[in-house]
Amino acid sequence: MRSSTKRSSTLAGTGVILAALVTLTGCQSLRESAGLTKASPDEFAVTTKAPLVIPPGFNLMPPTPGAAPTNIPDSSTAANTALFGGDNTTVAANLTGNYSAGERMLLASVGVNRADPGIRQRLQSDRGAMQGAEASFTARLLGTPATPGSGTINADAEFERRRGVTPPPAPRASSGGWFDWF
Repeated sequence: MRSSTKRSSTLAGTGVILAALVTLTGCQSLRESAGLTKASPDEFAVTTKAPLVIPPGFNLMPPTPGAAPTNIPDSSTAANTALFGGDNTTVAANLTGNYSAGERMLLASVGVNRADPGIRQRLQSDRGAMQGAEASFTARLLGTPATPGSGTINADAEFERRRGVTPPPAPRASSGGWFDWF
């Protein structure tokens, strides 16, 4: 009888130990120390190395006799310079006025040298040719006479002119009752 109780107590003890081990495998720290977790590499820690760059060759050839010189721009470069103003530093150096170096470079890069000097006169002549809105329609909207003004308003004269106008009626005083809401 002793052997059967000894065997059952050994089985019970083994069962308790197995149950404890199964329960403890749920703990992350025990799982990590036992090596049961998967250790994947960090994708942000992986870096790529730049490819090797081969330095330029220094085996320059001497110029061939009769060839075009390399320091003179070709015709397409000269045409681009003529159309688009050329070098910004040259344009900036030739600007007149009290500008800082940064302002001069900004003006040169936006093409101040290509601006049309007669643009203001052309815009003014275009404005005269435009057809404006009917003056009587505007006067009816604003409640003013349809006579064209000079564009400036004398504040004192306008105050005296408006002095004779009756003010709008004052709002009705509330009695504080329920029927004031309706």
